[in-house]
Amino acid sequence: MNLAMKKIEAVIPEDKLEPVFSALTQLDIGGFTYFTAKGRGKRPREMVSSGRSGRFQSAYNVNINIYVVVHDNMVDKVVDAITSHASTGMSGEGKIFIYNVDDAIDVGTKKRGESSL
Repeated sequence: MNLAMKKIEAVIPEDKLEPVFSALTQLDIGGFTYFTAKGRGKRPREMVSSGRSGRFQSAYNVNINIYVVVHDNMVDKVVDAITSHASTGMSGEGKIFIYNVDDAIDVGTKKRGESSL
């Protein structure tokens, strides 16, 4: 079975979710999933208030992980939508990973492969 699907996984700062969400909804993709995650990378961590104790540097950054599976011909459009709406040009703003997808099944319709998207 030679399917032409890719999974795109993006990790972006939490405050970039709305512009990226808007950009992705403008594309003709079936949908995407996101969730909030905490982690550490090169991006400077935020200073947070701690009540009477003052402020301290957070141990982690709050990020958004976005997952989307698309046809091969949509990969560049999705990556461009994410990078152009999540990047300010600074190092450490996130990562995008692209994987081959062997198969996909729509739970409701039971369609398989590219037709499931």
